[in-house]
Amino acid sequence: MWDPFRDMERIVNLMHMGGITSMGSTAHGSWLPAMDLVEHAEGYKLFADVPGMRREDLSVDVEGSRLCIGGDRKMPLAEGEGNRTLVSERGFGRFERCLHLPTAVVENNVKASLKDSVLTVELKKKHNKDSRAGSSVNIQ
Repeated sequence: MWDPFRDMERIVNLMHMGGITSMGSTAHGSWLPAMDLVEHAEGYKLFADVPGMRREDLSVDVEGSRLCIGGDRKMPLAEGEGNRTLVSERGFGRFERCLHLPTAVVENNVKASLKDSVLTVELKKKHNKDSRAGSSVNIQ
């Protein structure tokens, strides 16, 4: 039986997995975390829902006006260990999302934290010419 809503959901999922997102961003992976990006006078704040992930499973990289977050969420129980998955709706595996921010940010002043399954990244807008060539961010 044809279900237009199921078809629409499938198309949206394909767009996200294939790299089509808003703000000129790219996304790849078998699942993608929901994200919010907020702009304020001094910079940006990103919130990404990453349930079940640890700091060491995540990465945050910044270069100019490009912000990338990535990670690998493991399935808690593997098939073949006396387990048989009957329903699987949560996403697992690798993901990467890259956003192009409206302005460049100060790469050596990015703060990232993980609390209550939410990755928060705070970025300050760049107000002068800084020749720094990108950086990885330590997640607190």
